[in-house]
Amino acid sequence: MERALKKVDILRHELKALRYLLDSFYESGSQRGQAPPREDFQAEQSRLIYDAIVTARGRDEAEARIGELELDGVDIESFLHLSGQHYYTYPGLVRQRAAAIRSGELVVEDT
Repeated sequence: MERALKKVDILRHELKALRYLLDSFYESGSQRGQAPPREDFQAEQSRLIYDAIVTARGRDEAEARIGELELDGVDIESFLHLSGQHYYTYPGLVRQRAAAIRSGELVVEDT
């Protein structure tokens, strides 16, 4: 039985995962291995933020790159000012949802 997810819900949860990733990615090398792969992010906006994080040499550079992005449905200023410390479960959620979408257990609504 397949379940449907709204694109806005996917984006909201992916942004939380990315916010956590931005806060933790540069702290230690172990966090890099825990980041979901790019293809697990369903929203193009999320993939662009992900690219900015994982290709930057440090957090300041990542924040500068993200600050230059103009993305539909994403308030970049708010994203950069939030703390991601409480979003530690969201990278796992991104991985789980991507697997469920690939298997057909979840579908993404076109609206």
